[in-house]
Amino acid sequence: MRAARSHGRRSRLRLLVLALVATGAVPAPALAQSEPYKVYDTKPVITQGPYLMALSDTTVNVLWMTDTPSHSKVRVWKGQETTPAEFEPQVNGLAPVGLRHVVTLRGLAPGTSYAYQALSTRVVKLNAYWPDKGLTTESARATFTTFDAAKPAVSFSAITDTHEDTTRIGKLMKMVDWATTEALVHLGDAFDWVETEDQLFRKWLTPIVAALGPGKPLIYARGNHELRGPFARSLFDYVPTPEGRFYYARDLGPIHLLVLDTGEDKPDNTNVYSDLNKTIPYRAEELTWLRGHLKTTPRMASAPFRMIVMHQPQWGWLEGGNGPWIAAADDAKVDLVLAGHTHRFSYDPPNATHAYHLLILGQDQLARVDATATELRVTVTGTDGVVVKTLIIPKR
Repeated sequence: MRAARSHGRRSRLRLLVLALVATGAVPAPALAQSEPYKVYDTKPVITQGPYLMALSDTTVNVLWMTDTPSHSKVRVWKGQETTPAEFEPQVNGLAPVGLRHVVTLRGLAPGTSYAYQALSTRVVKLNAYWPDKGLTTESARATFTTFDAAKPAVSFSAITDTHEDTTRIGKLMKMVDWATTEALVHLGDAFDWVETEDQLFRKWLTPIVAALGPGKPLIYARGNHELRGPFARSLFDYVPTPEGRFYYARDLGPIHLLVLDTGEDKPDNTNVYSDLNKTIPYRAEELTWLRGHLKTTPRMASAPFRMIVMHQPQWGWLEGGNGPWIAAADDAKVDLVLAGHTHRFSYDPPNATHAYHLLILGQDQLARVDATATELRVTVTGTDGVVVKTLIIPKR
């Protein structure tokens, strides 16, 4: 009993000292300056990735997963340089510690080849002082090349509405000419709804990343089904963009590409959403961004082609209808809108409703996009090997 009381007094004294240190009333123990933290002979295992998200001419996000909590960084070698730069994230002054690792590489040069390596160091226990750590795991080096508006030609591939069907994903991935494809665009509805992290990887990202490898980027346009389910609010953490949002623009050689988020296909007050959907203000913000981008970005006028990729071909459910969105695209002389959502192919040429070509991709089809300074070509092929459509759009 006496020993227990003595231990209790020591614990209370320790808590008092720590509180005084935290308030600055007394200095931190001298031990903090003289003793190293413990390092155990254990290291994390990379379980997913690394993979690249939303590559641009100057930025890219590198993502990977580990089996134990770790803090991470990325080493980057430019061209033939032998001394790497290091990119280490911080959030409000702290190095993130967890199983999911996102490192944004900024300040890259357009059209340049880089090698990179992901590093994770295990954190065994996050003590207030001297957190216990482990050893560092390094991924194999991989290479990627940044996009470049000055590049004379570009090729990329697009798929849509894979809806958790890994067999479908496997067939589509085998159709891609990876030697010449610079990026994979997924037009949304990767899921029926998003339940868990395990589902997110097992039913989508794992087979996609296996095909992409660590050097080809994924460009993702969110589908309406990705707004549903308990894990929907965490989805962006696994497919983030340097801009911090689901809509953005990229320059891929002759194409100025706009990636848009068409939100839900039903009103926010639909009973099944239990008043938890707030897409009206979200889409209003997106439209404001789109109008500003179309009017103020020099590349909109100088690019040989302007292209939009999005999920719903009619721009999603919108409180005031889709007229303002179509008008913005027409005013900006958008050449092509590539969408999914309907699960079957269709093509709508420029007409009295819209001045752009509208191509809707079926869920068992691959679109191959090739562009030069004078021609934008889209070839749609089914998983049965039959070419469904070859669309050729000349420069205006």
